Amino acid sequence: MPALTRVTIKKKLHDLTRTWLGLDVHSARHRGFDLEPYRMNAKYTRRLLHFERLLTQVDDLQGRIVECGVGPGRSIFAFSILTQHLARPREIWGFDTFEGMPPPGRENGDHNAHMGGVWAWRPEQVVESLKLAGIPEAFIEANIRFVPGRLQDSLPSYDGGSIAFLHLDVDFYASYKTALEALYRHVVPGGIVAFDEYRQQAWPGATRAIDEFFAARPEKPVKSPVLDLYYVVKNPSEAGIRK
Repeated sequence: MPALTRVTIKKKLHDLTRTWLGLDVHSARHRGFDLEPYRMNAKYTRRLLHFERLLTQVDDLQGRIVECGVGPGRSIFAFSILTQHLARPREIWGFDTFEGMPPPGRENGDHNAHMGGVWAWRPEQVVESLKLAGIPEAFIEANIRFVPGRLQDSLPSYDGGSIAFLHLDVDFYASYKTALEALYRHVVPGGIVAFDEYRQQAWPGATRAIDEFFAARPEKPVKSPVLDLYYVVKNPSEAGIRK
């Protein structure tokens, strides 16, 4: 299936955002659901194009979309939009404490010392926000699963299903290390691991964990042509062996 065009994505976002602009946004906020993270802007459109490019690249591969670090669900929102328009439907799994960030370790820099506990959204808040933002309830029930808990506790519960696209947005050294060690082996050859904080000055622990993990591996992070984010293609020479 041809890649979605920028015009198609903008139109889809416009159609969705019409349902919660103006009074709908204010009404949702009074009900405890903040839809601002879903609002269309230039940065979010580039982010959606980044995800579209990567998901199109793995469209011929079997496997789930797995995200560690759900937050308000803006990436889950993007995955939901895109998987409804790509040829292969996929399950979307989201791992998060849903109680805010864990305490940062020393590897993450002093400026992150205050970040523990922030960015807390409960699973039901994310689900309701997705519905208010225009994602069909039937799609959510059939395709999206949230797994609460700290990664060192929740990732062992992952059932071992193949992963075509792994998105890591977990900020800190220990969280990246845990996620990569637990899930990378489940990523299929040719599958993609995308990082949210790699080479971001504010998150030195993330860069360190990623560099350490791939130091002895042939795969190396490459920069997206769409925006300042990085990703890895697993064993690209073996793509197609495991479908």
